[in-house]
Amino acid sequence: MARLTQVAHTQLSDTIQAGDYAIDATAGNGHDTLLLARLVGSAGRVLAIDRQATALSTTQQRLTIASLLDRVILTEGDHANLLSLAPQDWQGHVQAIVFNLGYLPGSDKQIITTAATTRSALDACLQLLKPGGLLSLLIYRGHAGGHDEEVVILDWLETNANHFSSLTWNDGDFPTADSPRLLNGVISI
Repeated sequence: MARLTQVAHTQLSDTIQAGDYAIDATAGNGHDTLLLARLVGSAGRVLAIDRQATALSTTQQRLTIASLLDRVILTEGDHANLLSLAPQDWQGHVQAIVFNLGYLPGSDKQIITTAATTRSALDACLQLLKPGGLLSLLIYRGHAGGHDEEVVILDWLETNANHFSSLTWNDGDFPTADSPRLLNGVISI
């Protein structure tokens, strides 16, 4: 089986079309942002958010090398403020929102996403995603706070299950209590 990031990228590729809006709520090293920029084409736009300037710098370099920077809005901020960071006219029009939850690979492992900030961001997703839009969450549970974040996500999903036409979990080939989990949810509202 493919790595969970590849599974997520396949789902995104099947969902996003040229001209769409997409959000990378945790830009990190820019791999998801780069894919989203390719998928939305020249008529679409991507919002890439990260709270670390170094992450945005790496993402900017990756996009510049690929000649795709003009398709992306790079924003330094916390995904907890997703709704206020997204352009107002994107509400209800975003085709996909991507999260890689945990910490920035190769960086300070003390700077992590948290249960509280992620819950706020998930609430915003319901206002931003359009019907048929994809919510993709890659949850890295092996860091301090990772299991707490997963519990909050599961609680949020239970509370908001009526907003989704489908929810799928993928635990990879050899799941453990600390291994990553991928959630893909399609919005029905």
